[in-house]
Amino acid sequence: MSLKVEQRLDDFFFTESEPKIYTTGAHLVPMEIRRGKKIRYVWVVDQFDDDTYIDGDLCSPNVYANIKANLLNKT
Repeated sequence: MSLKVEQRLDDFFFTESEPKIYTTGAHLVPMEIRRGKKIRYVWVVDQFDDDTYIDGDLCSPNVYANIKANLLNKT
């Protein structure tokens, strides 16, 4: 199962975007999102352990970044 391209979660919108990358090894952790008394959970990547690819080429993803362009270091 994957996230919808755009979904609404407690009156906040989350939108997937490109690039979509593939990894053979990543640690996923549940993230708790609180809004008032409502609690929801989503899966997020916590750590990458193996090679990661974009369009068949190796890349090095950052778990977080201040802008979208800094999420990937192409090797």
